[in-house]
Amino acid sequence: MAHFTLLGEPLAIDLVNTLKTAHTPALDQLDADDATEEFWAFQAARSPRPLAGLAKDDTIALRALTAELLASAREGRDASAPLVARANAVLAAAPEHPNLQQGADGLEVTIASPADGTAEGSRAAVIRSLLAVLDALRAGRLRECAAEDCSQLFVATNSKRRWCTPDGCGNRARVARHAAKARASH
Repeated sequence: MAHFTLLGEPLAIDLVNTLKTAHTPALDQLDADDATEEFWAFQAARSPRPLAGLAKDDTIALRALTAELLASAREGRDASAPLVARANAVLAAAPEHPNLQQGADGLEVTIASPADGTAEGSRAAVIRSLLAVLDALRAGRLRECAAEDCSQLFVATNSKRRWCTPDGCGNRARVARHAAKARASH
């Protein structure tokens, strides 16, 4: 049973987006009994490396860490030393290394970790995903949906993207704009 719609954004963004802050009170989409399992199953199906599902409390704690790091970067302030230390501990628990393998076009390099497919590997995958998101933030491509009733973040693939989804928030905005023009012309 679907408890939420995941946008298929980078793992860190999909995780942060499970808490809808445009609602009062905030809507935690991981509250349902099997929502955490649904989240990790979706992420595992699209990950090039094995991911293990985390327990609900662990997932929520990881989301809080990720959201705090992201908020400090978005607000242009330094993250606290304890916050950075927690993120570094997550990364240290799942060190990565290059791995050579023979491919169709010769030797190929993949990145592997002995923690792939474990809880430690999944936690580290979220923080590594956050590192890529920070690059998108610096490039001006990390955005919050322009819809007033939406707080979802996304990485814009083009400079004109304003909504988290063109079919959801984008469509609602276009319909509202059209209705306002129709009212103004009468």
